[in-house]
Amino acid sequence: MYKLTILFHKPASLEDEQSFEAVWTFDFIPYVEKMPELKRIEVSLIQGTPDGASEFYKMHEFYFQSRAAMDRALNSDSGMRAGYALQKFPKGSYKLIFSDVMEMNMPMNNETMKNEQ
Repeated sequence: MYKLTILFHKPASLEDEQSFEAVWTFDFIPYVEKMPELKRIEVSLIQGTPDGASEFYKMHEFYFQSRAAMDRALNSDSGMRAGYALQKFPKGSYKLIFSDVMEMNMPMNNETMKNEQ
C-alpha cells in the first residue's frame, strides 16, 4: 500500500477554523473522494501529543495500492481539481507526506480480548 498524508496546521482563530472547514468540506472533499484507485480514506482530528498541544489540527490520509496508482489518481481530473482546492488553504498551513505503508496483523491474546468486550 502507498499513502498520501496531509497534515493541516491549527487555524489561528475560530474564524480561520470556520473558513478552513468550509474550504475542506465544500471545495476539497468532493474532488478527493472521486479520485480513481483510492482504496481508503482516514481523517483524524489531532488531540495533542504526550507533551500537550500539537501544532496540527487535522490529518487526512489517502491509501492507494501503489505509488503508481497514487500518481494516476493525483493526475486525474478529480486529483487535479483537489490539488487546486488545496491551494485555497493558506500557504504553509499544511504538509504533504508520501509513505510506503507496511501493515502487520497482531494475534489476539486473552488480555486484548478482555479489553474489547
